Amino acid sequence: MEKQVKNMFLPSDMAVLAAVFAAGAACCFLGEGWSLLGAIIILSGAMMVPFYHHGYRLDGRKGVYGMKEILLPKENKEEILAFLEGRQDTLDLHPFQPGGALVEVYSRKGDDSMLARYFEYSDYMKGKEYPLHEISARQCAVLESFASDSKHNGKI
Repeated sequence: MEKQVKNMFLPSDMAVLAAVFAAGAACCFLGEGWSLLGAIIILSGAMMVPFYHHGYRLDGRKGVYGMKEILLPKENKEEILAFLEGRQDTLDLHPFQPGGALVEVYSRKGDDSMLARYFEYSDYMKGKEYPLHEISARQCAVLESFASDSKHNGKI
């Protein structure tokens, strides 16, 4: 099965990595006492390369998307999937329910259409992958209201 979402580097990601490598190289050239620190910085930059990317390319879509992960209760799986598919207008979740489901929301600046995908999530790993659903800005706002870094006070 081919991957629908591919990670990619943004120009800002490349700039950060280049700055880390440049700082390490500069430390190596400062003198004998600084070369060990420079080598450690360069090694740290090399270890960042496979993980430090914030852009996503979606099959069949143009442009680069950003992604936000939202942890939701797995007990409401059918309700969440119905909301993503557009069969349900609201999402009524209790803010203190345990997680277990992960929704990834992909959006692009200046674009009203967004995509979301539901995952079963346990033991810090993504489980079964569900298809991408196109969602509206309103649906995205409802999902983001359940994110752990935002305030939520009851039914949306």
